[in-house]
Amino acid sequence: MRYGKAHLEERLRRVLAEEIQALEDPRLFLLAVEEARLSPDGALLSVYVEAFGDERGALEALARAEGRLVAAIKRRVRLKRLPRLEFLPWRAEPS
Repeated sequence: MRYGKAHLEERLRRVLAEEIQALEDPRLFLLAVEEARLSPDGALLSVYVEAFGDERGALEALARAEGRLVAAIKRRVRLKRLPRLEFLPWRAEPS
């Protein structure tokens, strides 16, 4: 099944939000996954998150959990190529 890019980005955002919520890291307690943007070649997924606590700690925790999150994407979303994850702080207008 083929998805439009916007649909795929939203699906990836939801999967990541659910998997991050399942992580038992206190630095990720108050964290929201706001947006996910896939690069044109599909090699990089930029994930914009909003941390209501320690933003730096949350970004470090997400970077450490990247392997587990990519494995979750592999299990739950059909993709030809798994993207590398890049976690960025959410701003009102991400660039």
